Amino acid sequence: MLAGITAITCGARAAGVAPPIVIEESLARNFGLGEGDTVALRLPGQRGSGRAFVVAGAFAPPPDPAGISRTSKSVWMRIADLEELSGRRDRVSRFILETAPGVDVDSLVGALNTAQLGYTAYRSSDVAERSSRTFVVISNFHKAISFLSILAGSAFLAAIVLLQVQEMRKSLGVLRVIGFSKARIYATVVGETVLLANVGATIGVLLGLVVSRGVNAYYQRFFDTSLVFSTVTGAHVALAFGVATVVGVVVGSLATTYLFKLRVNEVLGR
Repeated sequence: MLAGITAITCGARAAGVAPPIVIEESLARNFGLGEGDTVALRLPGQRGSGRAFVVAGAFAPPPDPAGISRTSKSVWMRIADLEELSGRRDRVSRFILETAPGVDVDSLVGALNTAQLGYTAYRSSDVAERSSRTFVVISNFHKAISFLSILAGSAFLAAIVLLQVQEMRKSLGVLRVIGFSKARIYATVVGETVLLANVGATIGVLLGLVVSRGVNAYYQRFFDTSLVFSTVTGAHVALAFGVATVVGVVVGSLATTYLFKLRVNEVLGR
């Protein structure tokens, strides 16, 4: 892989003399390159027209949040060609080892780091954790915003339910006078509150789906990537309705308890 190319010059189709390279799909689109085209590459600080290569194909790099803002493009070529292009031999910045199933990765990493050959070995999980710290902070920030939104929504729902109970207290008082049990009145008020909370959750989920698709469409086009920036999963939907149901039960229970503490004459407004 080669990054930091400063110049790409397109030429005629090669006759099979120049060595092959594989380029990123976005690079191929930007320069209108196809398989068999000849390009000249040079590294930063190099002079001249560069060295000729033949495009042997294109690849799509896997989505990587850590490299989403990078402006450089990648090119795959043979190690010997890279050494000749860079003028440096037997030198690498990093390499990746793929272990066979059952290999003790911890022991392997320890053995490599004790070899003292001028490199440091890391597990892929360690590299991913280091590169995703920024995204963990953003995720925690979003969780805090979600918690505050739930509190604000609960307060708003409580206000609506209390106003509704105040409007219905005479009707509910009549129901108590004619013999309706407290359990039945309790189930009615709590049921309406839960229904109202789930209607709000439905609107919130639909709004979340629309916003999520809009965010993905904009940023995938902006960064020219297939990386998914926002998702609304079944777990999120279940959590939304679960929280709405719990909040509805709690708020409805408090409102009904307040109503039951009043005497029948107070409920009837007398």
